[in-house]
Amino acid sequence: METDSRTSPPMSPIESCKTSDPMISVGSRKKSTAGAQIHGDFIRAKTVKESGEFSSNSWEKFRRWAKRLTTNPFVQQCMAMVVLFDAYCNCSDIDARAQGNQVNPTLHMAAGLCLVLYSIELGLILSWQGSVALMDWIFLLDVGVIVCGFTEIVMDFFIPEGELAARIGILRLLRLARVIRLLQLLRKTRALRELQKLVTMMSTCLKALAWSFIFCFVVMTIWAMLMVEIIFPLIKEMHRRDPEVFQECPQCLRATSSVMDANLLLFKTVIAGDSWGTIAVPVIEAYPATAIIFVGSLLTLVFGVLNLIVAVVVDTFADARDRDILNLADEMEQDMEADKRFLEGVFNRIDVDKTGQLTLDQLVEGARTDTEFQSRLKVMDIDEMDLVQLFEMIDTDTSGAIEQNEFIRPLSRWVRDSKTAPRFIKYNMLQTMQLQQDLYDLSVTCFDELSAR
Repeated sequence: METDSRTSPPMSPIESCKTSDPMISVGSRKKSTAGAQIHGDFIRAKTVKESGEFSSNSWEKFRRWAKRLTTNPFVQQCMAMVVLFDAYCNCSDIDARAQGNQVNPTLHMAAGLCLVLYSIELGLILSWQGSVALMDWIFLLDVGVIVCGFTEIVMDFFIPEGELAARIGILRLLRLARVIRLLQLLRKTRALRELQKLVTMMSTCLKALAWSFIFCFVVMTIWAMLMVEIIFPLIKEMHRRDPEVFQECPQCLRATSSVMDANLLLFKTVIAGDSWGTIAVPVIEAYPATAIIFVGSLLTLVFGVLNLIVAVVVDTFADARDRDILNLADEMEQDMEADKRFLEGVFNRIDVDKTGQLTLDQLVEGARTDTEFQSRLKVMDIDEMDLVQLFEMIDTDTSGAIEQNEFIRPLSRWVRDSKTAPRFIKYNMLQTMQLQQDLYDLSVTCFDELSAR
């Protein structure tokens, strides 16, 4: 049976699209909308259970238990106390040896117990990290500390008396190097952030300090050679004419007799600031032209080299801090956690009816009444007219109300980069792209239906 085309005129593309399966456009809209949703959390590392890193056999269960134990914050704090107590035992032992007294057997036994705890911790770390642990300099430091500790015990056992046994006690000093492990706790303790920065700056600038010492020594040596060539003959001439000129300072007569003595003089008088005028003033009074050497060395070393060293050290620490991605991420994580607690308090104050959700009216009213929320919006450069768009942006599920997580995550992230206007532009662009995608899907559907006829 043929159908009369005149009784059913061909539909236009728009009418054809209207009569097409609505699920196609709805599905495409959902697909494009999913890309416009805003997610406010950073990517986090998976836990041991989520990652499936360990299997279920006995050895892997032990490795999982060892990892959980050695990375537990409470266990790490306890090991920090052990390190500090071991340092106290070592200091007491050193004092007793220096005074020629008998070492306290209780403290000696406690130090041995600390060494055993170090060994157990080292074995647990090695069990779950494997060969990767050998790439960590902290782990290698622990290995050296433990080896030195057991070497000392063996030497004390076989050579209890004598000079060798007394000298082998120097190995105990190496156990104090384990205090460096406390740097890891400083990184995780927010209250000690300033102390952590000081220690980190010192550790990262050791190389710069070493080169600074060499540079300072080279500059001092240049001035020292001038002093030996010019100042030393003048001092001898002064002493020949008046033997009592340096009677109160016998060292002044030989202070410029050699390059190393002149270096010592410059370090003592210029760097350390000890009695600069004792030798400089009499020589300058007798020979005014020598002020060029004395004042020139003072200016170049104090106002030149030392200030340059400070600038290089600060710049080195700034570069090291920029490269320390893990530490920066930890600090950012701590700041964000504190900020989330602050925003949680703001949300609870705005949510007067305690429903766990905020409507647009409640958000506007909270912006008018809550001073802390007002300050947050000012920092983000959001006025009252922008609150409607802000509400639409953070209401990711388009439910007409925002929950606590939808409120906290964007506001915590956006306040740090102060790019609210670009975020609004990005949101509008996403909405435009969504509508463009819907129009494209609708056009494809219409053309497909037309080509099928």
